[in-house]
Amino acid sequence: MDWTPAMIALAIGFGMAISASIGALSQSRAIWRAVEAIARQPEAGGRIFTSLIIGLALIETLVIYTLLVTGFFLQGSLNEVIKAKYGKDALDNQKVMDTYEAEKKAKGGVH
Repeated sequence: MDWTPAMIALAIGFGMAISASIGALSQSRAIWRAVEAIARQPEAGGRIFTSLIIGLALIETLVIYTLLVTGFFLQGSLNEVIKAKYGKDALDNQKVMDTYEAEKKAKGGVH
């Protein structure tokens, strides 16, 4: 059994989890500091709030970019694995599924 696609997906999953966690920690720290600053200087609350929203949007954008980049990487790497295993013209989903089902039948694993 070829574990390459599973390992790639697992690595990308861990990467996304780390990215989302760091983004969430950054956002929580930004909110904490903004609330603290507003508590110290309430008259500057409007400017602090505007800066906070812009900062949170930029942090969230980085997490979304990570999602997009990892998605493109996952698609590209899995396409290469499919091409290597089933042939260059195997990106047609029906052919891949037919080949997969034939392999399952040959191994006796039909459920």
